[in-house]
Amino acid sequence: MKKSFLQVTPFVQIILFAILRFSVINNSTLSAQTTPETINAIRIAEVEQPIQTLSASHDVNNNDLLIVGHDGVVHYWEPISGVRETPFLDLGMNGMNILDFGENPEQGLNGMTLDPGFEENGLVYVIYNGYRPDGTGEIIDERILCFGTAEDHSIVDTSVWYEVLELVQPDQGHNGGQILFGPDNFLYISTGDGGSTGTGVSGGGSNGDDHGTIGNAQSLESLLGKILRIEPHGLEPYTIPKSNPFVGVADVREEIWAYGLRNPWRFCFDSENGDMYIGDVGEVDWEEIHYEAAESEGGLNYGWRLMEGPDCYEPLVDCDPDNETEQPIFAFPHENGLCSVIGGVVYRGENIPSLEGYYIFSDYCGFGDTQFFTLKENENGEWISQALIIDVDGGFIPWTESKSAFGEDNKGEIYLCTRFFVYKLLFDPLFLPVQPGGTEVRFSPNPSGSNSLVKIELEGAGEISRLRVFDSAGRLMRDMYPTESGDNTTFYTNDFPTGVYSVHIDIVGLDDILFGKLVVFGE
Repeated sequence: MKKSFLQVTPFVQIILFAILRFSVINNSTLSAQTTPETINAIRIAEVEQPIQTLSASHDVNNNDLLIVGHDGVVHYWEPISGVRETPFLDLGMNGMNILDFGENPEQGLNGMTLDPGFEENGLVYVIYNGYRPDGTGEIIDERILCFGTAEDHSIVDTSVWYEVLELVQPDQGHNGGQILFGPDNFLYISTGDGGSTGTGVSGGGSNGDDHGTIGNAQSLESLLGKILRIEPHGLEPYTIPKSNPFVGVADVREEIWAYGLRNPWRFCFDSENGDMYIGDVGEVDWEEIHYEAAESEGGLNYGWRLMEGPDCYEPLVDCDPDNETEQPIFAFPHENGLCSVIGGVVYRGENIPSLEGYYIFSDYCGFGDTQFFTLKENENGEWISQALIIDVDGGFIPWTESKSAFGEDNKGEIYLCTRFFVYKLLFDPLFLPVQPGGTEVRFSPNPSGSNSLVKIELEGAGEISRLRVFDSAGRLMRDMYPTESGDNTTFYTNDFPTGVYSVHIDIVGLDDILFGKLVVFGE
């Protein structure tokens, strides 16, 4: 059985790395351009099994993050103070125990999203596999729950919940797991085909969804192997958008927006134009990226299990993909240690201008220069991919830092979840930081240690709106905003190496940027 990215054990990864490290790396299968970008990343949090990041509010001035853990804990992270001691959500609280799933690595919390009206109603949606929350101890399939939050929306109230949707799973694997409100404010849900415990179909795979003659992904009577679109109503039953493509069609589930997907772990919407990108985990040979334009009316068939990437799968011969299915905009084979695409996001931030409009994606496996990639359509309508080098101190070690997902905040900046850590992509070597032009400020202590609390001595200069710390090479080490408590005069030098740092401070109402020099004696 081909394992999904959540199923590959550290031991297996060590063996895989030991074998593949002696292989010849050939990037031609992944890139029409050979010159890679180089981007810096800083580690912002260490948590257990992070699989998603999202902004803690729809307010663009709120820079806090929610870090979703596969273990059922959602952590609240603040740019200055880090991870809060009390989590935003713990699915083990109040006796729910819905994530006591034993040794099954595909069971757990797979995704979360905030209601479009979160600032007013405080509603949160999660998708997970595990036990029922009613105390019966009964194992259930994949479920979407809606939770309420405390009055200030700072923590989820697990005593207030409603089951929005339950997805019956025939086997343990291929659960998809993304829920995301689209630009139309409808809830989109990615579901896997349900996997298989059998010997597979004639395509030669061992986990190819052998449920029925055409498989769950091609069956319009099944919600599995799909992108669903519904209109949730919080703690009340959902409805079907009238614009869904199969509304009124007999013997078809009206929730279906798109079909023919094997295991779409992560999808995203381009925050600028609403286009959808889907990362679909492959079977034997191919990993796939699918694209759906914002103006699409839905109903597209993405191929599985008629197709795997560009190849026929079931049946092996005489398939007609041009007439039957939407081909992926990009597919890459299982070479150079690659095994399971994790999808990505379209970059629309400010810190890395050279990546504007590029889809950034990765694979759960891979090592060296075959871990991260960009994808963008050129003027001729061709989708071009090239390697993206993420520069992290010590690099990524395959068996300890397997990649699980990309995320983005309200400002379009990108975050990467690995096995134990969350990183923020920051540095663009092609664009130097803006030069300050205002008054020099002081810090204390200065010199500082590598894990010190540094105070900014503003002397009545005004209210800080943004603070950035650059190292001597111009790399952005911190990008911070005021917290809701108003604490905007201190920051931590967590893990700063020994060196001299330039601190740029934006003041509300001032055009000039205040600046100062900070000396750090690191470890």
